[in-house]
Amino acid sequence: MNKVSDIPVTESRSGLGAAAGLLQDDAALQGLAELMAKLEPLLAGRRLNRVVDLLSVTADVVDMSDAYMVEKLSRAFEEGVGAAWSAGNAARLAAARMERMEETPTLIGLLRMTKEPEVRRGLAFLLAMAGALGRKHAYDPIDYTAD
Repeated sequence: MNKVSDIPVTESRSGLGAAAGLLQDDAALQGLAELMAKLEPLLAGRRLNRVVDLLSVTADVVDMSDAYMVEKLSRAFEEGVGAAWSAGNAARLAAARMERMEETPTLIGLLRMTKEPEVRRGLAFLLAMAGALGRKHAYDPIDYTAD
């Protein structure tokens, strides 16, 4: 057993022989020299440490994740993709409808469009969204008389 990692290790002289054989091979030494040349700037700039840290964080996330977390993340992803898909479809339909219009609608023409239930439903959605954004980004009124 390896005392550091608790991984069973078999003592084998054939492994040492293979490593020694690689060090005698010119192609292996050339490949090792090329690898070291590529790793040198990463080591000098301590960027290789960041890669190791990233791998460590990834391993921690994999260890932490359970079925509930995966299900929750997949549901959030699915809802996000669904919202993006719906918004894309709505934009395509609206663009197609605008292309069919021969001239820009007047203000009265815009008001006539509100006779359609889909338009009113869309306007209600947009107004509800604007209200939610307004509540989220509320600010204190500025008192101009304070100076």
